[in-house]
Amino acid sequence: MKTKIERYHWRHYFGGVAVILLILQFLTGIFLALFYQPDLQQAYASVQSLYRGLNIGAWIRDSHRWLAFFIFAAIVVHVARSLFRKDFLNYQCRISWLTGGLLIPPILALLVTGFILPWEWKAYWFMEMVPNYLGSVPLAGPVLKAFLIDAFTLSRNFVAHAVILPVITYILIDFHILAVLRKRKAGIGKYIAKHAVISVPFFVAIAALAIYIPMPTEDPDVIPMPLEGTYLPAPEWYILFLLRPFMSFEAPMAAFLGIGLPLTVLIILILLPFFFRGSNKRRGDAEIGSWPYSSLLSRPGRKHGKIKLAGVVVSFVIVFVAAMPFGLLYVETRESPTLGCNSCHNVSMGARMGTPPKAFKDRNTTPLVDDSQWMVEHWFYPQVAW
Repeated sequence: MKTKIERYHWRHYFGGVAVILLILQFLTGIFLALFYQPDLQQAYASVQSLYRGLNIGAWIRDSHRWLAFFIFAAIVVHVARSLFRKDFLNYQCRISWLTGGLLIPPILALLVTGFILPWEWKAYWFMEMVPNYLGSVPLAGPVLKAFLIDAFTLSRNFVAHAVILPVITYILIDFHILAVLRKRKAGIGKYIAKHAVISVPFFVAIAALAIYIPMPTEDPDVIPMPLEGTYLPAPEWYILFLLRPFMSFEAPMAAFLGIGLPLTVLIILILLPFFFRGSNKRRGDAEIGSWPYSSLLSRPGRKHGKIKLAGVVVSFVIVFVAAMPFGLLYVETRESPTLGCNSCHNVSMGARMGTPPKAFKDRNTTPLVDDSQWMVEHWFYPQVAW
């Protein structure tokens, strides 16, 4: 009787790493929700209290932020690996593929609503800019923009971030992987335990970054420099990448590059199993058959050196493909001073600067916030665009 040996490889586990990090994100989010007050006057003070009265609270908040960055990074690598080994051709993986693609919008929405919650000036900027961004959608854009501005309250944003979006994300993750794991002998427990062990390097990186690159949330006692955060990776980069075209191009082209093109790519990725419907494969072969170099490993007589070389080549290709989006992300967003807003927008600079203006929904009182190009320019180059 042959015993099936489970094969471990680093390329196979970035999806599992993303799940583990999402669990940690959920747990740290529960902790932060215990202290957060979704009130325009108290929200920022409640976040600051984590830094001034509870040291572990500050570390958990900063870990929560860095978790968001690594979750998306793991997802990008997972998608690249899945594309390379053509998982969309597998008939039994169709639901997993579809739900995996559908997970991207709610995770992006979790990022945006999470940025808004602290309600310091950066949060206000996102609150004003996101409706402008979605307002560029053809036909439905103006209505969508008006709805988001009129319906926004901090408490609704909190409910969306802490309840609605996590529920949607959990349902999709259940269809994506958990339903499959429940049918296995060891089930979800073994999957989580195994991936928790291999996620240790991510845990260490997140813990270290939370200590050495915390958010500057102790103003006016600690004031950051205006351009602080430039060239430092941040979860804001994922959203800023979509907003960046509005600074360099006029409205039609900016809308295409910032909304149309990313949405088209996402839809194509989601629908890949239907484009290749005639090539669908049912999972009946050995597990090794799904590997991109399966022919090399399944043929008898191949030397171990050639097999190892093939694995190295495939690994290099996957790393290269996964690194391309991060390279583009870095090129477009590296100049973003994601930590510097409080250098000017803090209580020591005047009454209006401590928290966002009370007329934040009134585009007549603050007409500049209707100018998407200026909003993005002020974010990237605050020393130039006032």
